[in-house]
Amino acid sequence: MSFLIVLCALVCFVTLSSWYDSSINYKRTSDHYRHPLDSKRKMVWVSFSIQRNWYRLTSRSKDELNQKLRFFQPFRFLTMSLIMHSVGSMILTNGAQFTQTFLGISGALLAIQFCSFTEKRKGKVSFLYIPFAILYRYVRLTPVYAFVILLHATWLLKLQTGPLWRWGAETEQTFCRRNWWTNLLYINNYVHADEPCVQQAWYLGAEFQIFIIALIVLVTIVKIPRAKVLILGLVLLAGYVIPALFIYYQKLEGTYIITLEAQRYIFWYDKFYLKSYIPTHINFGNYIQGVLTGVIYNELQKRSINLAQSKVFRAVWFLTFAIVFLSMLPSYMFYVNDFPTPSVWMAAYFVVSKNLYGIGTGIVILGLIYGVNGVFKRVLNYPFFEPLGRLSYGAFLVHPFVMLLMFFSARGPVHYSDLLTLSLVFGATVMSCLMALVLCLLIELPTTALQNHLFGSFKEQKMSHADRESGTNGTNQTIINPGLAGKQSEL
Repeated sequence: MSFLIVLCALVCFVTLSSWYDSSINYKRTSDHYRHPLDSKRKMVWVSFSIQRNWYRLTSRSKDELNQKLRFFQPFRFLTMSLIMHSVGSMILTNGAQFTQTFLGISGALLAIQFCSFTEKRKGKVSFLYIPFAILYRYVRLTPVYAFVILLHATWLLKLQTGPLWRWGAETEQTFCRRNWWTNLLYINNYVHADEPCVQQAWYLGAEFQIFIIALIVLVTIVKIPRAKVLILGLVLLAGYVIPALFIYYQKLEGTYIITLEAQRYIFWYDKFYLKSYIPTHINFGNYIQGVLTGVIYNELQKRSINLAQSKVFRAVWFLTFAIVFLSMLPSYMFYVNDFPTPSVWMAAYFVVSKNLYGIGTGIVILGLIYGVNGVFKRVLNYPFFEPLGRLSYGAFLVHPFVMLLMFFSARGPVHYSDLLTLSLVFGATVMSCLMALVLCLLIELPTTALQNHLFGSFKEQKMSHADRESGTNGTNQTIINPGLAGKQSEL
């Protein structure tokens, strides 16, 4: 009943807001929905307007920085599609590591936007900004996330029937009713990780935790610029050393092993999944390498260096694609051999192979920003990809739900082939995007609009306090909101 009440309330909000927005469109033109209204009260009333939010979803920013970073939208969408293919087919022995690309993207966006923010404020950034940015990000991520959790905890079991459906859906529903609070606190990758609610949300927990650490690091290097290289070096070193020590002393394999027994129970109790895949300290390195990418880009901008003019970098950029994909192949040896543990070489291999995604992502991002391959960048800048990239957060949240509906609703033996698997994964991608569109127009964009109005006044009060410390006037303030979900207004 609670889910239906929330859903009906959202539908009413959208209906009334859309009607009000249409009623004050006196000129009956579509431009009315593209521009802000003349009062803040009216803007609050039209926050749920489906016409206005549709234009927000499909519009393209004309800001110079956002135009340079526009390729992040298709980058997100294509990465999301690769993750779904790797989950659906398990073709690649190490294909599950594609999620590391998201961490590299998030770290790079955070650093680039933070550096732009500090330049506008001439380096005057207070540590008081950290809790403000954390709160802003929490409010940005949580509404649509909580709605999906509510769906899993209430109506999931009622959506289908069959011998497999009850086994999969009832367990998920039980976990969500018991452990939903770990998701909302973003600690679900550590607390009750063996009883996950919205299983793929381990990534949100890990990224949120690393976001806090990275934000503290970035503010620190701004406050102590002379120690920038030392601080970043130590943090990056920790991203390599800590996972290696953990793999060694926990006597784990040199890669994340996906076993048939683990897939039988959807990785709930798999020690490799719980210890070498979802913990924050295991995934820390690629995010920090993304942050380093953003800092490097900022330094290159200051020195007016164009990497596209470097033949060496162009060669490295093209080779990166082949190296990253070929790096997955050696992981096969851990499936066919039983190496003794603990092992120094396996701990080292684990860290290098995992963090190679962050290095590759950083090189690809820098190459796309500077236009190393003009054709590739033009393809990624097609307007078609803009809304798809913005839907990636919703698609990420619902794609296992869609695949659960497709795979667990079977009532008899299914004989899988490559063609059938491809068609199922393609269908799941389309359905995930359609569901993400509904979530985006119903919850994500409206709550983002309300958040901007709420934090607009709060931001002025908060920053005025910080300005008294730094001696600035609080102008040119921007909100740092990178990552998988930080896409609606920035890019």
